[in-house]
Amino acid sequence: MNISTIARVCEQKWADAQDMDDQPEAARRLFHGRGHLYEGCEHVVVNWYPPYLHIGVYAHASRLELTGLWQALSGLNSQIEGIAIQQRDGRKTVTEVVYGQVPDEHLVYEAGLAYWIMPKRNQNVGLFMDMAHVRAHLAKNMVNARVLNLFAYTCAFSVAAIGAGAQHVVNNDMSKNALGIGERNHLANGQDLRKVSMLGHNVFKSWWKIRQLGPYDVVIIDPPTNQRGSFVAEKSYGQILKRIAEFTQPGGQVIACLNSPFLGPEFITQQMQRWCPDCRLVDWLPPHEDFPDKYPERGLKVAEFRYR
Repeated sequence: MNISTIARVCEQKWADAQDMDDQPEAARRLFHGRGHLYEGCEHVVVNWYPPYLHIGVYAHASRLELTGLWQALSGLNSQIEGIAIQQRDGRKTVTEVVYGQVPDEHLVYEAGLAYWIMPKRNQNVGLFMDMAHVRAHLAKNMVNARVLNLFAYTCAFSVAAIGAGAQHVVNNDMSKNALGIGERNHLANGQDLRKVSMLGHNVFKSWWKIRQLGPYDVVIIDPPTNQRGSFVAEKSYGQILKRIAEFTQPGGQVIACLNSPFLGPEFITQQMQRWCPDCRLVDWLPPHEDFPDKYPERGLKVAEFRYR
């Protein structure tokens, strides 16, 4: 682990945000080692949830290395009130507060909107920051739109859509707990829950309800990489795409996402051509600037389509 490199990049990201007044208090990824641009640091990420640091470690690191890392980072910004380190070993995850205090729940901000995160919770804390630029892109066309948000998780897309003037958003996710946090996210922004529908069911058993609440001007498909028992991209993605024609308005916008290191961007286009040929590829959205990747085909892929 190259601690000096990680500290240097984090310090520069903080300085850049302050100099440009680019939402200096917003949540952001300060260091993205998993993009393979920093040799010896491929297993480390650093997230800033003001005023807390969250360090993710995806491979074994010694106690000496971890201590050196958090001590180096703690001296870079006087605003830091706590640091948590999350160590992952396959599906086993342990999170430890190593400096100051870190709360169980905390409100963070993105583009002026508030989202609840759980910094000490295993695996995902509640907000996928690599999708921030996608939310900003969609916000341009949300006025009076009816939106379908599949695999909604904690409804960040929904919050951003309502904030940008959407008429109604239907959120589907099989985790009712995640949708519950989604409701809290809407309330944290003073948004009217009557503009939001929550479907806490397996999407493959919810098509009748999804059709009933449509048709939609914008459809967002952001599935998990591989969720045993519910979604495997190779088998499941096409089963979603073939339904698009049933509930999407002519001229509707379809955002198809996939975060798999094993499937490249051609997987999405080939699946769409096979299952919904009336959807025309408009563009590929580049990775978020905070998530640079040496091998973009292995990272998050986001394609924008137009239906008919």
